[in-house]
Amino acid sequence: MKKLKIDLELLVQSFGFDDEELGVEYLDTESGDIINIPKELLKVVNGELGEDDLADWHKELLKDAYAIKGSEQVRYFRVPDLEDSYLFNVMMDFTKEKAISPEIKQKLSKSLDKNNPTRSFKNVIFENPEEEKQWELFEEKNLEEHAVKWLDSIGIELE
Repeated sequence: MKKLKIDLELLVQSFGFDDEELGVEYLDTESGDIINIPKELLKVVNGELGEDDLADWHKELLKDAYAIKGSEQVRYFRVPDLEDSYLFNVMMDFTKEKAISPEIKQKLSKSLDKNNPTRSFKNVIFENPEEEKQWELFEEKNLEEHAVKWLDSIGIELE
């Protein structure tokens, strides 16, 4: 197991960065850096777009994009997106384990049965400031644990 200094908060944020229109997040397993490769650069390294079509600031990142393309799953690992089921399970666990009052617990349970459970759940949470604080702590702890498990799965241990 390789020990590496990684900004855990940034890694956790990267798990939620699931908009490929903006780019893709990678972990550099040599430096511990989280690198965002914009969509346009991915198109260049895949031969779908020419370098001349890039903005100057994108051109500065091309070296990283090509390095990642050549060492993906060796040195650079794509930070995976969180699956919808993961967040749903965290919301269910919070409802069962941490909800403060039976009334709130019931509202949260009902919210998870709706068409858009995430939105409904968060609406209930935001209506109850004390509950919101508990949710934020619970969610952060779970996301950090998820990040550590992912690191472990690729042979990395936090320094």
